[in-house]
Amino acid sequence: MMLLPNCGAVVTVMLGCLGLLFPKAVGRVIGIEPDKPLGISEFRATYGGFFLCLGIGCLVAQSAQVFAVVGAAWCAAAFARTMSYAVDSSRTVHNLAGVGVEAGIGLAMLTAQL
Repeated sequence: MMLLPNCGAVVTVMLGCLGLLFPKAVGRVIGIEPDKPLGISEFRATYGGFFLCLGIGCLVAQSAQVFAVVGAAWCAAAFARTMSYAVDSSRTVHNLAGVGVEAGIGLAMLTAQL
């Protein structure tokens, strides 16, 4: 059953599109202001192109292994954010929501292994 992994991939593509097309808006949502050209370029590359390609790669490949790698990366981001929550005292609702979103997308993609 590839419904949940494909949903995770579609969300990844959508987030990539937002990062690519609206880097300043995405920056405001996550609390980082890319106010110089290099910062905006970094947002377009990382939150845009990188996420977009990962999601499209999953959708095209339809491979449990590809979904597993991308899902594991999303879960690793959730883990790192959780660690930051504890170690860096970054205890905010936005950060906690980020953990939920990242873990949710990652776990959805990992269901391709079931």
